[in-house]
Amino acid sequence: MATFELILLLAVAVLLSSVLDQIVPKVSLPLIQIGLGFVIAALAFSPISINIEPELFLILFIAPLLFSDAKEANKKNLWDNRVTIVSFAIGLVLAITLCVGFTVHWLIPSIPLAAAFALGAALGPTDAVAVQSLRKEASLGKREGAILQGEALINDASGVVSFQFSIAAAITGAFSLIDATESFAISFFGGIAFGILLAAVFLLISSKVRDLGLDSITFHVLFEISMPFVVFLVSELIHVSGILAVVACGIVWSLYNDRKISPYRSSLNIALSSVWKVIGFTLNGIVFVLLGMQLPMATQSIWNDVYINNIALIGYVLLITLLIVVLRWLWAILMLRITKNPETHKRDRINKRTLHNALVTTVGGPKGAITLSIIFSIPFLLSDGSAFPQRSLIIFIASGVILCTLLIANFALPILAPKHAEEDEEEIAELEMTRIEILRTVIERLIAESTPENDYATKIVVSSYNNRIASIRDSVDIEHPSSTQIRIQVINHQANMLIEAIEQHEVDAYEGFATLRMLLHQKNLLTHRKEHFISMRMVLMTISRFFKQLTSSVFSLFRKEDKEESVAQRIIRIACEREAINYLHTLVDDPRYPSEVVAKLLIAHERTLAVLKSNDGLADRAVKQATTNVESIQRTGLLIELEVIADYATAGRLTRQQAKEMRDNVALMMLDLDDHI
Repeated sequence: MATFELILLLAVAVLLSSVLDQIVPKVSLPLIQIGLGFVIAALAFSPISINIEPELFLILFIAPLLFSDAKEANKKNLWDNRVTIVSFAIGLVLAITLCVGFTVHWLIPSIPLAAAFALGAALGPTDAVAVQSLRKEASLGKREGAILQGEALINDASGVVSFQFSIAAAITGAFSLIDATESFAISFFGGIAFGILLAAVFLLISSKVRDLGLDSITFHVLFEISMPFVVFLVSELIHVSGILAVVACGIVWSLYNDRKISPYRSSLNIALSSVWKVIGFTLNGIVFVLLGMQLPMATQSIWNDVYINNIALIGYVLLITLLIVVLRWLWAILMLRITKNPETHKRDRINKRTLHNALVTTVGGPKGAITLSIIFSIPFLLSDGSAFPQRSLIIFIASGVILCTLLIANFALPILAPKHAEEDEEEIAELEMTRIEILRTVIERLIAESTPENDYATKIVVSSYNNRIASIRDSVDIEHPSSTQIRIQVINHQANMLIEAIEQHEVDAYEGFATLRMLLHQKNLLTHRKEHFISMRMVLMTISRFFKQLTSSVFSLFRKEDKEESVAQRIIRIACEREAINYLHTLVDDPRYPSEVVAKLLIAHERTLAVLKSNDGLADRAVKQATTNVESIQRTGLLIELEVIADYATAGRLTRQQAKEMRDNVALMMLDLDDHI
């Protein structure tokens, strides 16, 4: 089949799978795509031969997918379960390699022990793509989800290294445990270290480009997409694990970028999320469609072999599958017993719940494209020129185990960890906190992107988002964040600015100290304690103010005087309000301060400033301008909300159904805004 025709066929199959996924919700997307690949291979007029080098397969498909998964992974959960994850990724892979190897050699003596170990090594890693897809179909606990995700990210390296040494032993007939251990350590730890180093280099390049003013969203998107390919290629050149280097680079890269919050960063994240979403879905689909197309080719020759009983073949596959499942279950029970639970900080006892959680971890780790790509790299010939013993049979067993584990995961996982129609209180609270985070992000972007022309209208729209956040908090009884500390910080900044202005003779000292006393009184009310600003100048100004007020009162008996504050004091208060607004603007992008609290204080100080300016007619003009801008800002806010919802859904923080409900809600608000209701 021509390359172009194959690419076109794969694209059509992936598109069709996205439609079938909606029609057949009970079957996971990987199984649908495998089925489509199998149908394509079965209906083809001529046999479809696809020969992809394992290294090329890893760099084209696995590297970018693992990089994307590492970026979006919950780093805290991975770190909390690091011991268990490493034990699954290394210890369990080695245990499966040995147990499967000895069992296969005992069942089928014609398969040499080294070749049987190679089969076990190929069956050790779980498939990160399948795990990620299946997690969306079941309700996994935090610990089980972290173990499955972390294991899938790093166990490929241990499986590949074990396979390579087994194949080398099978071809040459020689094996050195010392050399194998040394090579594994270099590959494993060297890959992690080199991935971190390359992430630092990429961060430096990105920073330098930004400092030179040459960056753009297009540059950063292309730069990030190229990173996994560069990391994998360079890592393999220096003989360390390219897979682990890609994962380590993705984690470090995301840790740095997660700390940066700005309108530009938000736009870049939306662009990156959209691009990675398309790339991830396309590559995932191609991997499983190719897997389905390869299965008939992998199994046909041995299935048609008259010298081998087909029932015996099925028995081999089922027995090896059962062995792997039992090993995973026992390993999961052992690790749950000997490692501390991150939530309770205690070791779990062996009980019904522990056994159930171990079973969830067991069936949630199916084999997939990694196993097939590894097993297809078995050479055809040995070093002496003879055929590799039972190569077709080994490939058949591996293909059968892949299919069995995927079927078990698809149908057993939703039963063991079902998606409940009614979520418990903790899940509801977590979802509502996610909603609050989404609305906070909208507030941050609206404030950051406001202009002097639409600033007043922006504050009105932000106020409506604050009300929505307050409503969410009240609905699930989430405590409202306190604004006391931020208010105190604002007052401190106003006071410092005022003291400096008095010392520089920029404002009237008498009126300045009067305003300072007012600020100090507000701070005392917030802190619930009496705090004095003691200075000789303060005392003198207080005495001066007393006599000035007395004189003013006497003269007011003889002439009509305006009761409003003096022009000088109003100017000082305007300066204080501007200082408060400027300081609060610096807190908008600071993750330490709740966006709704900062926005609420901003609006309050903006209103005070508008009242103080009202004598000049500035407030009236601002209100008039706001009436023409509010609808436009509301529409902008809703569009931003849709983008942020898509961003969260892509990151896996929202399920498909949750994201759909949120989008529908925003769509209704848009219809209401356009007077369609």
